[in-house]
Amino acid sequence: MGKMKMVFSAAACVAVVGVALAQVQASSTVYLIDVDPARYAGPAGQRVLLRVGDQPRNVTIGTQDEICVQLQRVAGSEVISARVRALRPEPQTAAVIPLVGPNIAPGSYRSTPWGLLLRAMPGNPDSQGSVNALGTDNAPVCTL
Repeated sequence: MGKMKMVFSAAACVAVVGVALAQVQASSTVYLIDVDPARYAGPAGQRVLLRVGDQPRNVTIGTQDEICVQLQRVAGSEVISARVRALRPEPQTAAVIPLVGPNIAPGSYRSTPWGLLLRAMPGNPDSQGSVNALGTDNAPVCTL
């Protein structure tokens, strides 16, 4: 009986921590986005610092890939979605990929229809995690 209480208590703690993390993610306005072209022996991914509601920005990943990406909060919800369009090597139409919100595991990769992988984490321009992140404040504005 004692072990059952411990297991139940541990499960409840994990659930509470998960809900708290989701709330922190949903309230952030700056995110670190890991963008991975997901090609075998292809270029490494790139960490990008994006602000929710900023204009679409042109981002170059390695020497082969270029995307146009924007973060938006879905009206009336806690969901943060990335609008993304591949520009190089093979142009693709824009896709909307939910990255943060209820029923989305924090830190999990999400995929575009053409296989680009995206993952969002709450960010801070001055944090240690953003040291190697590509800032987009001065990146060219692009069209989705």
